[in-house]
Amino acid sequence: MERNLNTCNNCGNESDQPLCQPCATRLANDLNTLRSNLPALREEASRRSTVVRREHGGGSRSVAPIPLNMGAFQLVHDIDEFAGMLGRALNLNYNRHMPSESLLKAASQRIPALASRKDIAHLMHVARRYAHQSVMTLTPPEDRRMVGLCPTCERELWCTDTEIAGQWIVCRCGETLKVTDVQEQHLLTCALAENENTQGTASAVSKLLLANGIKVRRQTIAQWKNRGILVPCGWDSGKPVYRVWAVWKCIVRNS
Repeated sequence: MERNLNTCNNCGNESDQPLCQPCATRLANDLNTLRSNLPALREEASRRSTVVRREHGGGSRSVAPIPLNMGAFQLVHDIDEFAGMLGRALNLNYNRHMPSESLLKAASQRIPALASRKDIAHLMHVARRYAHQSVMTLTPPEDRRMVGLCPTCERELWCTDTEIAGQWIVCRCGETLKVTDVQEQHLLTCALAENENTQGTASAVSKLLLANGIKVRRQTIAQWKNRGILVPCGWDSGKPVYRVWAVWKCIVRNS
């Protein structure tokens, strides 16, 4: 069934344009927020952890530091993909070397062209979600940490230490979630990228986990080693090296 031309394609309110003025303004503002925040997000995503991934095969070994803030790293990738999609949707004459900032600026100046698309409501939802994530990444709440994404609505979950200690949280969509389940999925998706050989010293692992919403002190990791709970997978300049996944299993062993 075709939409009524007298209603907004996003909110459904009466409008003589495909998008009502509030929705058009919101989309333009969200695109401009993404454009203005991208440089700072790229800088944040470029910070590298001393934790490394080790891959073996064919007689060769590759060792590469991974981003300390995997959330920022993934968000930059998602925004770049979104900007490219907008460029294609608007039939812009661009090449792969054009920065996403330019594509987002062009899109913000062509709202009427986007407004008539059948997927405009989805585009607005994505733009709003990425804009919100960019603001939260660059100016995170002092009393909260991002522990992962809700598997139902994909909303970022920011929790206080008290909420994390309580073990259960309720997303705004109404889904009740176990904190450790959310953290484990986030760790697999971001920090480990499904590579269980990600490893580093106690200090490096502690910093990486904290950046992904998981709090464990360097001294605690050392105590686990001394008590035989955690076994190093190697040594680096005389310091024990641990697999991130092994440290995580120690954290949740009694949960």
